[in-house]
Amino acid sequence: MARGDGGGRDGRGEPEWRPVADVDMMTAVVLEQLGANRDQVRTLEPARRAPHLLDDHTVERIKQVIRQQRDHMWLWVETGERWQAQDLTAAEAAKVDQYVAAVEASAASNTVILALADELAAGTIEAALAKSDLELGVEALAGALARQANPFPDASPVRVRYPLTAGDTDETWWPWLMGLVVGRVAPGEWDVVVIDDRLVEGLDAGGNPVYPVCRRAAEAIRLQ
Repeated sequence: MARGDGGGRDGRGEPEWRPVADVDMMTAVVLEQLGANRDQVRTLEPARRAPHLLDDHTVERIKQVIRQQRDHMWLWVETGERWQAQDLTAAEAAKVDQYVAAVEASAASNTVILALADELAAGTIEAALAKSDLELGVEALAGALARQANPFPDASPVRVRYPLTAGDTDETWWPWLMGLVVGRVAPGEWDVVVIDDRLVEGLDAGGNPVYPVCRRAAEAIRLQ
């Protein structure tokens, strides 16, 4: 990542890129942010099951912070790409790989938090106070019926069974990995993005990690 205020894509000039000697420090910074993001997900998760716990300001502040992280992610990604393009020792290459994996996991956590915050924004305290008792009752009933019809709504954070190795065909041993529901594709079947830094398939044009998408029945999916 660049020193100082940075630059590059925001029009303020080329960033001053950090040398590979800083890889340990940079990895620690990314892992600290990743840990904070995962704590944020655990903090927000109860609000999915009990709407109206959060206010508009809190939800918007969370989204603002995570969007800022996402907007600066390209600096972290390009730093790793520049290091990987250098003539590294085996030890340096291993550390750079760890850094890149941490950046990919951090980008994935941003996606999960923003999806969760968007969902919670519709059920803040202010949103509840603006509705009548009848409206709230109708929404509660509609929500219960919707959960019966589709227990895994789009963008729901879930756990999904998925193999860590391509040759593992014994589904009973597949671990439960973090995922995000893409949508229901057939009665009793859903497409799920499997968000695990060990399974990254590459980066998209924006520098974000690309994760595998699988199709699973209800028994292979759990709400977080």
